Amino acid sequence: MLALAAPDVPAPSLTQALDRIVASHHAPDMPGVAALVLQHGKPVLRKGYGMANLELGVHVTPEHVFRIGSTTKLFTATAVMLLVDEGKLALDAPIARYFPDAPALWAKVTVEHLLTHTSGIPDASMDSGYWRIGARLDHTTEELVAPVRSRPLDFEPGTRFVYNNTGYNLLGLLIEKVSGQEFFAFVDARIAQPLGLKHTGSGSDQQLIPGLVTGYRAGPRPAWPLATSNFYAAGGLVSTVDDLAAFMLALQGGKIVSRAGVERMNAGYVLANGKPTEYGFGEWIRRVNGKRLVGHGGYIFSFYSQLEMDIDSGIVVVTLHNGDRFGGDNEKMSKQLIMEVQRQAPAASVGASSLKL
Repeated sequence: MLALAAPDVPAPSLTQALDRIVASHHAPDMPGVAALVLQHGKPVLRKGYGMANLELGVHVTPEHVFRIGSTTKLFTATAVMLLVDEGKLALDAPIARYFPDAPALWAKVTVEHLLTHTSGIPDASMDSGYWRIGARLDHTTEELVAPVRSRPLDFEPGTRFVYNNTGYNLLGLLIEKVSGQEFFAFVDARIAQPLGLKHTGSGSDQQLIPGLVTGYRAGPRPAWPLATSNFYAAGGLVSTVDDLAAFMLALQGGKIVSRAGVERMNAGYVLANGKPTEYGFGEWIRRVNGKRLVGHGGYIFSFYSQLEMDIDSGIVVVTLHNGDRFGGDNEKMSKQLIMEVQRQAPAASVGASSLKL
């Protein structure tokens, strides 16, 4: 029998491969995702998948605005480091230096402890019934931390890592105290405006936000009705894939915080017992194929976000999703995208210090 040679099938391009990865996660008629992948500052994928609004039949585009949840923490940490660079804050200073009314039990809690989730201050967002009842009501910034002021510490500062939203809301108050500006106004004036981030700012439900997509929980059903005032410096920003990528490149390129400050942010905190954590200042830190990844993800109000950069290879991935994991885990997908770029386009190693913006 004559054997026929199989026709040559060209290998998919990098863009096609990345597109297939994202498309495999998100059905076109369900809540979707805006995805952006950059290599050395240039887009290799920039596309929307699925629906931005099911009721109106609007498809996701890369220009759409999303709630970014805890990815806000990277902006909060950056704002703190701006003030550190200016000599207005000290990382090793007890927060009582800036909050004279701080409880006596917080005497050993430093600014660095808040940044690294190692303060031991209880997290009000973990209280029973908080998300079911408390988070549906508007609160002032002071009210966000008031419930924990009279409670004992959960552990000695610096001895454990426990993710803590209240700690980052305290950092928001600290930024306001030291700068004299409201938190979101400070982020706008010192980060968003200088970088030209036109769609990054407060996600307050008391204002209209052009381009904001609708969030959905499982079903799909409407998102839980939560008051955005509760998110504040721990999770209150909105943004786009383009803005977040530009922010990450500028940060890692030393265009916002000093290079020494960025190195501190990218270094995982080491506990008192010598055990390293996988968290720096507003950044999770992990390795893929021996490369250093830094960034943050977020979940709030039926929105998922993931902002991550391979700082050794100059790869940035941003995924913004408007549902309760209809497309699976954003962090897992981010890793897949980074690995595909690493696999297909092994370039000379580019450190964050040599990024060109």
